[in-house]
Amino acid sequence: MTKIIRYTPRYLCMLSDYGSPELHRHLAAHIVCAADGVLQCTVGTAHTECRGIMIRSDVPHEIRTDGRMIVFLLASNSRMTERMEERCLSGAASAPIPEETAAQIREIFAAGQADPDEAILRTLGIFDTTSIPADARVLAAIAQIEQAQTIGTDMMDQLCETACLSQSRLSHLFRAETGNTLAGFLAFMKMRRAFEYAERGMNLTDAAMYAGFDSSSHLAATCKRMFGISLSAFLRSQKG
Repeated sequence: MTKIIRYTPRYLCMLSDYGSPELHRHLAAHIVCAADGVLQCTVGTAHTECRGIMIRSDVPHEIRTDGRMIVFLLASNSRMTERMEERCLSGAASAPIPEETAAQIREIFAAGQADPDEAILRTLGIFDTTSIPADARVLAAIAQIEQAQTIGTDMMDQLCETACLSQSRLSHLFRAETGNTLAGFLAFMKMRRAFEYAERGMNLTDAAMYAGFDSSSHLAATCKRMFGISLSAFLRSQKG
């Protein structure tokens, strides 16, 4: 069973018991913490047992568990990912989360806080308080994207027209305000739409087309490339 906790311009947070069955890699950086139990992790050729781990983008890895996992998938070019790499990884492909910190994360989750994702990222020391948008044009762009039923190839043009800015200027402003690229946020939100449509009972072809993908195969390939998740297995876990 997988429950999406939050999408933001910088990360996807979910609670999942959907482990990875084999070594895989994806564009998003990873933070995984056991909500209960332990994690059996393979990163490259290294094996470790821990209660939490951080993994750099595009690094082969496998995570198995008999319990639930709190999973963050961080946009690979966000300031939050840069903070994790600088403060926690220090050039390494991965690093286990210290036991004391992992225990604090489990306590945050068990307490049922309203915003557990933000509290967890603050506990890890990588939450970027400067990335909360303040510019009205960026806030309007985010609202327009979140309200869109379809995120097609013309969405960027629509955003620029609404903001009265060129694509380069709006993209620069969005990055400065949110810590993520506008193109990255559009990709995240397009995946979210596809998930939502599929969860409502649409077949994958219709879900893909309504979300703005060219085909169901394009959707599946994008899901795997960005998040390392098999779309069909993810949706099956939602129904479990």
